[in-house]
Amino acid sequence: MAMQFGIRAANYPLTEDDMERLQLPPALKQHREKLFGLTIDPDRLTAIRHERKPNSRYSSYAQCEFEVREVESLFRRENIPNINSTHFSVEEISAKVLVEKGVERRFK
Repeated sequence: MAMQFGIRAANYPLTEDDMERLQLPPALKQHREKLFGLTIDPDRLTAIRHERKPNSRYSSYAQCEFEVREVESLFRRENIPNINSTHFSVEEISAKVLVEKGVERRFK
């Protein structure tokens, strides 16, 4: 994206602490107009986390469902555009973000 569109992107995973505050973390507030959220199905998140920490609260379906629900709620409250990335490749996700944000190619 940086090569063709002049975009620098970063991943900022929201934590349980962020969700408890019911607002955007201060580090994100200053970039509010640039934000685009990605979510994932709780089933898929559970499977990924189970590989890292099996049989833990962190990887439990209930915890994953809670976190996804809270993040989706935060995105709605803050009017942050977002998509569920569960079934899309990185290329498809980036294309959707560019279209949603109205970004046009800068370099040819």
